[in-house]
Amino acid sequence: MDIKKIDNLWRFLGIKNNMPVKLDLDKHVHYSFIKGNILVKHEFNPKLWLESSLLIQEKTFQEKAVLQHYHHKKKRFGFHSELTSTHVQIFFPRTLLHLKNKYEMNIQKDRHGNYQIRLSPFVPKNVYAILDTVNFITREMWKKDFFAESIRN
Repeated sequence: MDIKKIDNLWRFLGIKNNMPVKLDLDKHVHYSFIKGNILVKHEFNPKLWLESSLLIQEKTFQEKAVLQHYHHKKKRFGFHSELTSTHVQIFFPRTLLHLKNKYEMNIQKDRHGNYQIRLSPFVPKNVYAILDTVNFITREMWKKDFFAESIRN
């Protein structure tokens, strides 16, 4: 995947949705958007695409006050996976479990009821991959679309 292509995808979404794109560069590249109370952040290492992740969270989420945690590790060919508990209480909409077929999921809820969802590896091939994933999560969690659907035309 080309870094320029990823840059064009996120800038296109920023322009079409009239939102500023915040770009941070260090060892990882971070693209972030804020709309209302929701933060969407894509971070990746340009040398290792399997370390890329998509983070969707409420701005008021407190990392140090996590009350509930759900983690699903995606099976990878050639790697032994650790056994995880199958008896985990689902504290988020069950429709989000469909994403575990494509991504490794990490969902956290803090004591104030704010959520953080992390999907990895997230390497979008086109704008629709970003739109479908982000809007699906925000629609299920907060009952609103993050990105405008008018881009599809």
